[in-house]
Amino acid sequence: MTNIKLIFTGGTIASVATKNGILPSLSEEKPMLLGRFERDYSDLKKEVQFECTFLMNKLSENMELSDWEQILQYLKSNSFDKFDGIIIAYGTDTLGFFANMLSVFENDLPPVYIVSSDKVLSDNSANGAENFACAVNEIMNGKTEHGVFVPYRNGDGKMTVHNGYQITQSGILSNDFYSLDSNPPEHKSLKKFSGFKKGVMLLNSYVGMDLSVIDFSNISTVIVTAYHGGTTNEKELIDLVERSSIKVLLASVNYNENENKYASTVRLQNHGVKIIYKKTVETAYAEELCSLI
Repeated sequence: MTNIKLIFTGGTIASVATKNGILPSLSEEKPMLLGRFERDYSDLKKEVQFECTFLMNKLSENMELSDWEQILQYLKSNSFDKFDGIIIAYGTDTLGFFANMLSVFENDLPPVYIVSSDKVLSDNSANGAENFACAVNEIMNGKTEHGVFVPYRNGDGKMTVHNGYQITQSGILSNDFYSLDSNPPEHKSLKKFSGFKKGVMLLNSYVGMDLSVIDFSNISTVIVTAYHGGTTNEKELIDLVERSSIKVLLASVNYNENENKYASTVRLQNHGVKIIYKKTVETAYAEELCSLI
């Protein structure tokens, strides 16, 4: 028998459609996810045993860093030695950020699978039950001792098990998820976790960017997403570095440190902007949040 710890945090996979929109379900007695699993995967159900914890019940777009801290504190303060793996039910809107953050601590955990759903589970076309069954199968097969993974079936019907540190946020006008060939984060000890670094801001590059209109008084670090060439508006970032003591990062550059860079990127680096190489923006953000550990 495979023993799995199942942690509910909310998201569409634990929500219902109402006249006021999609809302988290208030019932914990019989989670819809397990109901769908028992109905559609009865043979698989005979081989697995779940222990459920309802940690919170929020749509992931409303997640705060304090919610992530609560999840990490729960993982830190409990033993999972008797379990073959952990499944965390989570929402799709911030799935990429959550998976990358959790990957920072993966070495201290049994294999963790994050499952989400593109639609509420009462919709038979939803992928949530299939994503969940894939996670159960992966844990039963025992392919790894550690790691954070995201099984997800895209609209084309293809199921992919993403590495947590390589999955990116789903794009606008899309319900699909993709991974990039990127490097893992610097791993931290979950035992030493006491909270995230405060004041980390993530900004997109865009034509007309004007950082002078932003109040950075409570900001410790600014991460600017680079254009595909590893570039951004150099004047705006140089001005920010010269007028403040804020740590400025440019993420992420799709080549190695020793390869040729655009002159604008070299000038940024010479002015103290830290260049992030071969990592997703989500990984760069997670690393900075955990940089004080």
